[in-house]
Amino acid sequence: YTGARVWTNKPASGAMRGHGAVNTRCAVEVGLDQMAEDLSVDPIDLRLANLLPPHSKTISGFRITSNGMREALERVRDRSDWDNKFRQLPLGKGIGIGCGFFISGSGLPIHWDPNKFPHATVHIQVDMDGGVTVHSGAAEIGQGSTTAVAQVVAEVLALPIEMIHVRSHESDTSPVDLGSYSSRVTFMNANAAIRAAIEIRDMLLNAAWEMIGYHPDLLVLNDRRIYYKHDPSIGVSYLKALHKAQEDKGALISSGAYRSPPMGGVHKGAAAGLAPAYSFSAYVAETDVDIETGQIKCTNVWAAHDCGKALNPLAVKGQIIGSCHMGLGQVISEEMVYGRTGHLQNANLLEYKIPSVHEMPHVEPIIVESCDPEGPFGAKEAGEGPLLPILPAVVNSVYDAIGIRINDLPLTPDTVFFAIEKKMKALSVDDPLELDSPRLTHSAMQQVVVDRAVQHKVRDIARQRSDDTSPYVNGVLFGFDPNIPLEDQVEGWRAATEPLPEQLAELGFAGKAWLKKEQRQMGGEN
Repeated sequence: YTGARVWTNKPASGAMRGHGAVNTRCAVEVGLDQMAEDLSVDPIDLRLANLLPPHSKTISGFRITSNGMREALERVRDRSDWDNKFRQLPLGKGIGIGCGFFISGSGLPIHWDPNKFPHATVHIQVDMDGGVTVHSGAAEIGQGSTTAVAQVVAEVLALPIEMIHVRSHESDTSPVDLGSYSSRVTFMNANAAIRAAIEIRDMLLNAAWEMIGYHPDLLVLNDRRIYYKHDPSIGVSYLKALHKAQEDKGALISSGAYRSPPMGGVHKGAAAGLAPAYSFSAYVAETDVDIETGQIKCTNVWAAHDCGKALNPLAVKGQIIGSCHMGLGQVISEEMVYGRTGHLQNANLLEYKIPSVHEMPHVEPIIVESCDPEGPFGAKEAGEGPLLPILPAVVNSVYDAIGIRINDLPLTPDTVFFAIEKKMKALSVDDPLELDSPRLTHSAMQQVVVDRAVQHKVRDIARQRSDDTSPYVNGVLFGFDPNIPLEDQVEGWRAATEPLPEQLAELGFAGKAWLKKEQRQMGGEN
């Protein structure tokens, strides 16, 4: 990817949900569908044949610890009755697939000094009444992070969640936190909270050891009681063990922290998109297109999201449904319209058209749990990632409905209508109802793709169930060694951090960005 920044007099841009990933993912997914069309293969099978397994790396160095994309694709395929609908619906009705993946927190912190300062820190205090106070700097902005932190602490200490009190809005008493961004809070703060809670649990088990004479390895903490695992009648209450642990020191206090493990390459841009884990999503959208007016109505969405482990399933489903609403606005109606003088023409919520309840389709949220080995109890993000697939799913379903590939968003009625008119003119057709919807006759490549998908599924299950975390690339199936750079195995393969001069010439204006130097690299006094 090569681009150039251009100064305009439009409003300053800023981060939004799925920062930097939503529109680019839409372009990639639409491109994959076009590739499947050119190859005359099913787009879901094309994706299934090219997925990376758990414990692998992408070509750009992203570390894939768990991957539920295969299950997500299989489940939306089944729930949507894809095989009986794709390229078989009448004109004006279509079905489309879209996928996405997103980071569970940024792999690198937003600070550089001190170098090894944690990404997240949580303090826990337990006083004489047995109540647990959790101090966290993670901002609760409606995403449910406070509940998630309370849940993991309650799980470690085997206490009712009502006994856990999270204080996340008091800067005077909470530890430093990097903020609620990059879908990081559940993964990073919950991991820190688990580590702090384990310290408290160890203090309680050691106190019970002194009281009943059994080593902590033989003790079970459950339902406000600590007991000998071979004879539950031998034990003490949670409060008695707590008071024993508090002798001579008062309240029990612990601290837990989380910092991402080392990851990523050294090439230009290697840090962009790094994360300790990635969520994966696959959506199928069903759409009606009025062939005479260009009006689009998304009627059904089957949305599968791999969140690792759903700590709060209701919240995960809410995030999926909310993402569909937000993404639908981006794909069918929301845009900033500027006049010839550069003034914004629709700077109000009447003309900037956010979908209402009448535009919302029926959404079937599907939770996929791949249980990430490094997430808190296996959890990954479910905040921004669910937004990505809805855009390409709708765009691809529109193509299935009318056979026209539209590359400009949003797909407003006038945009769709002009595209239909253009096709009618090219085909010398007077009535849009005479247009043909696309059909698919599988090529010989279809069976190759299906067979490869079956091979990969067997491979994925084997890597998921083993401790093998050795390097892996998809080229292993073709005899490539993942431990040797591809340029040393394939003649003509070249790894580079900058384009060649002849490539720059083909890039046009965007290519000039590579020729510019930053001021700090120019030398001189200025």
